[in-house]
Amino acid sequence: MKRIVSVLMFVALSSFALNTFAQKYGNTPEDSVNCLINNSLYQEFYQQKNYKDAYKPWKAAIKDCPQYHINLYIRGAVILKQLIVASSDATEQSKYIDELISLYDKRAAAFGDEANNIARKAKDISDFLPNEKERVYNLYKEAVEKGGKDLDDQYKPLYLKATFEYLHSINASEEQMSLLFDSYDYAADALEHSLRLAKTAGDEKTQQKIESYIAMIEQVIEPFATCDKIEPIFRPKYDKNPQDIDLLKKITTTLERKSCVSSELFFLATESLHRLEPSAKSAVMMGKMLYGKEKFKESADYFKEAIEQLDDDFSKAENYYLMGLSLMQANQYSAARAAFNEASKLDPQREGKCLVAIAQMYLSSAASCASHDGKIRGAAWVAYDKAARAKSLDIEVADQAERIMSAARSQWPTQEGAFFYSITNGQSFSVGCWINESTVVRLR
Repeated sequence: MKRIVSVLMFVALSSFALNTFAQKYGNTPEDSVNCLINNSLYQEFYQQKNYKDAYKPWKAAIKDCPQYHINLYIRGAVILKQLIVASSDATEQSKYIDELISLYDKRAAAFGDEANNIARKAKDISDFLPNEKERVYNLYKEAVEKGGKDLDDQYKPLYLKATFEYLHSINASEEQMSLLFDSYDYAADALEHSLRLAKTAGDEKTQQKIESYIAMIEQVIEPFATCDKIEPIFRPKYDKNPQDIDLLKKITTTLERKSCVSSELFFLATESLHRLEPSAKSAVMMGKMLYGKEKFKESADYFKEAIEQLDDDFSKAENYYLMGLSLMQANQYSAARAAFNEASKLDPQREGKCLVAIAQMYLSSAASCASHDGKIRGAAWVAYDKAARAKSLDIEVADQAERIMSAARSQWPTQEGAFFYSITNGQSFSVGCWINESTVVRLR
């Protein structure tokens, strides 16, 4: 209490000085004085978690100086939420809820960021008025339309959740369920965009948070995400408008995300989209479609086409990796290795997977790349080298790498046979053929 009195005395004694800064905090010198007094009062009570007594001076501060500081709105939301929870009177609760909702409009007017303030409003309505499903859905939809990918990441999965709850509340028809996939497409795209930015910045904490949001949207969509449920939603729309580019994008993206790339609808929609509006994304989907059809050389050509149109290293790396897999399946090992090396260079986090693929190719070449008598399979040594490095780099491929290492060891010459091959354990050895790498001799 002494501190409050001291603050008031200081402000009162100094108020004459504010005439020089007539509109620093409010519209008039009087507003500025009141602003400082009420800010000091409400903050003192706020720090004590005395939200009831903080309410009046906080409300006065908002009125006198709405642009004083963003904390007026952040702390104001806390005060109102605490008063809502503490109140047992329905009328009083309703009053505080209305104030809380209108607070976000005031915050947007004072400090901008309209989209996120609409989303904040939607979240609080969902928390305190849980039956207003349609209102919450429409607010999130508006926030998404105004904020796009820049909307705060926490609201992206909440938009999908709100869509599901709204559709459930109206017993949505199969056709109406396409709204759920609209929300899912947005949330998945926007979160993947944020994840790429976080990875580029090396922000591991943000990466983990975004990955948790991605897990949330997958959990929401999972019951509806089987191919046999998705196709009946979109097939009538495709048959009716096979030239609708926006629809084709939605169909192909949804089917691709849920691994329905072998479905007839995916083939039709992907071919139509790439014909009508060729892009890096449609080229990628053509590549995946042809890979599914085991047309590996054609698949690699489309991934190459996508790479030539992409700007960011992360996306290029992903497509170099897919191109490498296609060329590997087409038995074009040298070209596949070059693609995997490019992928590793652009995205070092992918190196483990790329090394495993290269190790597999080396091991597959053991017989064809053996010495002239077919006895010394040096490819098995370099296959072991690549797999061992992959295992040390990426725990996710460790089991696969260990299997390759075990298979490679089984092809090493024996100690007894080393004399006849004129080799000794640990000596340098050059593997020719397409591999053309140096390694060291290892014996069983």
